[in-house]
Amino acid sequence: MNLMTAGPADCRRALVVEDDPAIRKLVEKLLSRRGIIIDSAHDGREAIAKLDGGDYSIVVLDLMMPEANGYEVISHMKSKRLTMPVVVVSAVSQQALANLDFDVVKMVISKPFDVHDFTEKIAALCGSPPSQA
Repeated sequence: MNLMTAGPADCRRALVVEDDPAIRKLVEKLLSRRGIIIDSAHDGREAIAKLDGGDYSIVVLDLMMPEANGYEVISHMKSKRLTMPVVVVSAVSQQALANLDFDVVKMVISKPFDVHDFTEKIAALCGSPPSQA
């Protein structure tokens, strides 16, 4: 599902929020290949703290996490008027996705995801051509 409503973002620094270490490492690797500086959080509470203290261009966010879930992270971002695009990467149902705030969420990528598809979607959102890596 591609929900881009605005023009491409200038993705220089990303916050990857994912509680599964293997998926977090994969997403970090895919983003770093695009030259994006990566910061990561393993739960929603850590993500909120980093969002309050960081300057991110894009957030890649899982929904189902301990401490604070992705919906709470999105709500926090909206309350703080943080405007960077959010890419939700999650295995939740279509019904659960209907509850997302699409003023904040610009794209949804379902787990499990294809690495090439993920890279293409991030390239489209970030306004850069896909890498050949």
